[in-house]
Amino acid sequence: MSPISDFGYFQIELRASETDAYPTLSDINYFLHDLNLLYEFSRVIVDRKYDKYHFSRFFTYRNRRRVEPDDQLRIQRLTKESPLLIIVVVAAVPSAATAIWALTQTIEKIANFSLNRDILKLNREKLRRELAGHIPPADSQQYVPYDQFVELVHVREAEYTYDKIEQHLNDNPIRIREIDVTYVPVLPPKKE
Repeated sequence: MSPISDFGYFQIELRASETDAYPTLSDINYFLHDLNLLYEFSRVIVDRKYDKYHFSRFFTYRNRRRVEPDDQLRIQRLTKESPLLIIVVVAAVPSAATAIWALTQTIEKIANFSLNRDILKLNREKLRRELAGHIPPADSQQYVPYDQFVELVHVREAEYTYDKIEQHLNDNPIRIREIDVTYVPVLPPKKE
């Protein structure tokens, strides 16, 4: 089922490379799971509608419901070639933008590569202009700097969960090499 949004969509394109010419299926599976966990963790931290969410050791379980279906990442494209290409989409609301920003900052920290902050800033400003014609939900949080995100993690007593997700991504032999976040007003039709 295609996600529905009156605000358009964020399209997140990630390119990853493997340290092994023949990565195991479990490495790819764990990488995708942990990447999704990082997004959902970030979303729960920054989206005010999840303020009452209680973090526990069960947060990282595969069948755990963390965010509502409309807030989940949706696969637009997934290719297992070298490099691994993942394109996901999510409804473009301010809390999603903030969660994506936190995700990119964490990935930058893990991968130890420099994202072009000027381009990200331009994308954020462009998104704000494009969303200006819509009224964002009142309970959505706007942009949160990374240090404030870390403080929110502390306030929510979720350091253990965040550190665990970060460590799993760091230990995985699959590494994100590029991230491109764009705003699209409508989803392109799926190719058969």
